Amino acid sequence: MAKNQNSARHLWRVLAVLGVLAMPITAALTREPAAFAQETTVEPGTLTALWATVTAQAAFTTPFLGPEVTVEPTIAPTLAPTMTPTPAIPEDAQLLTRARADLEILASAQMGSVRPEGWSGISDPYATDLALLTRLDLELLYGSLVDASARPATWIGAVGSTPIAIARDVRHDLELMADLFFGPLTRPTGWYGGDPLFRCNRATQVLVQLLQRGGLFTVEANPNDPNFCYNVEIAATRYTEMEILANAERGVFSPEIALVSDQQVTTDFAVAWLDSSARIRVGIIPNGQPVKVIGRSYADFSNMMLVSGTDYQVFVEYQNTTVTADQFRSLPNVATLEIAPTCFAEWCETSD
Repeated sequence: MAKNQNSARHLWRVLAVLGVLAMPITAALTREPAAFAQETTVEPGTLTALWATVTAQAAFTTPFLGPEVTVEPTIAPTLAPTMTPTPAIPEDAQLLTRARADLEILASAQMGSVRPEGWSGISDPYATDLALLTRLDLELLYGSLVDASARPATWIGAVGSTPIAIARDVRHDLELMADLFFGPLTRPTGWYGGDPLFRCNRATQVLVQLLQRGGLFTVEANPNDPNFCYNVEIAATRYTEMEILANAERGVFSPEIALVSDQQVTTDFAVAWLDSSARIRVGIIPNGQPVKVIGRSYADFSNMMLVSGTDYQVFVEYQNTTVTADQFRSLPNVATLEIAPTCFAEWCETSD
């Protein structure tokens, strides 16, 4: 026992010397004393003795290597590139881009590849001057094909209004011009067209859309009837006269037609969402912000209402606005409407 202890002490002394020499043990064991001495200040005789001691001790010591372990190389994870979400195309831009496509079809049908001088050909739905240049191209084409100094009596022309109304007016005049070349019931292949109501005069469109947004009126006239617009006008005006104006006690601001006037946000916690299920939050609508009410979700127990304003169309709980419970229940189902929830206002939150 004492002998083993002495051998162990002697081995530790050897290792200490090797440590002082700043050489790993494995390196020392694989090198000859003479070669090792050339790199140190220790006498060769001393190293020879140390060498003999270490190799003798190693003969009686079986190192424990343990089970074989395979070390897998570490691979850095590949990060997926972040995608910048593309803003949704607003409803007015959608109407304008479809009208632009039909305008090109009409121009090609009548002029081939030639276009009037000053033609922009704009088609970018995000361009700020999309409405202006599309209207200009429409006027240029009409002047080139028909008469630059005259317009039909029902031609709307450029009228300052909301973006959606301007887009609607472009479609109206485009369809009016197409009637001159193709007739009222025929259009070229690939023609997008639009809501048949857009072919009617401005007053009829506004009245019908107002009644529809209040959930009060449905167009039942046949869109293929040459007298479609006349039939819609008569039906809408008769409804207004008999169901609204004839009932003075109800007034035009009754719950059934709450959308005649603007509503307003009444809390600091009006969370805006891009969906009626409240999964995609896009910000807080400022307290006092005026909003246009479009419709509501008909899902069970849902309080979500779709509203719009400058640079946004979002869902919000109606209790955060001036809309009453009766007014909320009378709103049309957003699932039946053409909507495009977006949020580009200053208060909208942007995702990274």
